[in-house]
Amino acid sequence: MTGTARQVRRYAPPGDHLRLETDEPRLFDLASRLWAPESAESRRDSIEIEVVRRAGRPEDLGEDGEYGDFLEGARAGGAEAPGSPRRDAADFIFSFEESLRWEHEASEFRCEVPGALKIRIDIARARVDARIAVSLSLPLSGKSPSPPSSSLTSFLARTLLEAPAAVLLARRGWRALHAGAVAGPKGAVVVRGGAGAGKSTLVAAAHAAGLDVLGDESLLVSRADPDALASSVRELTLLEDSTALLGLETRTEPAFSGGEKKRRVDLFTSSRPGARVARRAATLLLGPRTPGPARIVSLSPPEFLEEFAKGEVPQEDVDGGAGATARAWAGAGARLDGASDLRGAVALLKALVT
Repeated sequence: MTGTARQVRRYAPPGDHLRLETDEPRLFDLASRLWAPESAESRRDSIEIEVVRRAGRPEDLGEDGEYGDFLEGARAGGAEAPGSPRRDAADFIFSFEESLRWEHEASEFRCEVPGALKIRIDIARARVDARIAVSLSLPLSGKSPSPPSSSLTSFLARTLLEAPAAVLLARRGWRALHAGAVAGPKGAVVVRGGAGAGKSTLVAAAHAAGLDVLGDESLLVSRADPDALASSVRELTLLEDSTALLGLETRTEPAFSGGEKKRRVDLFTSSRPGARVARRAATLLLGPRTPGPARIVSLSPPEFLEEFAKGEVPQEDVDGGAGATARAWAGAGARLDGASDLRGAVALLKALVT
């Protein structure tokens, strides 16, 4: 299949510049939901993302195999492989996420769904090279009978654009932080804690109460201005018990994140560049979830730094890790205890940002 001629557009991720080249024009529509357009000519220091359909080199991806069959069904909102029960588009995307493999090295990251897509992120050159199978490109090319589902478009945006850009942004003007954040008119509250502390549940409850979300597990903090925040990968995924607790079963779809089955709240449908940035209004470190009621406890700088360190993850270990961010925020440190009282915890968050 002959691809569409390649086109180039430029975007302005927060504090940076990005050049997108692709032969799949609908990717520009997805990119415009993530980043504002930039009219300036190409800059030598821009992040470069190239996404093209596999062309004449089967060794790039291997055979389409079952994914080609899945995609034929997904075009119409369902997906099925020969001999398997019919599945909806969200289940199809779950199978992609479950097959997604990341490899991290000092000089480059690689991401692959066998037979469907392959991505290489060159850290030194700030360049992303992505190849997608012909069958995966059909919905993007407008050659399928129906438009791609929201599950497919959000998956492609995350995998081909948002996550690779975040890897590079976190090595340029930003630092990666293991934290969630919710925002309102007065700014954003950063919510940080170790694995299982309840970040995603609290963020989801705040979102259900009307606050915006920068992310539930990852965040970007400006190196030049630690109070400037931006989304890394802006998503919201929950374990099954948290989904049931919040009554969100019918408003979520299957997801595979962090090596386990979860449920995803769709944030991409309403995505826009302005929802991906905010000024920090406060930072709350998650303390003991019980007993309630929810309450904010002031911390001295040494106490804040000790509590902050409990949320450390290897992904933060770039250029000294998150220590500089912690020190910048320690002067007004606080901890949120008793967050099992979700209604009270959300009320405290809303009071800080509205």
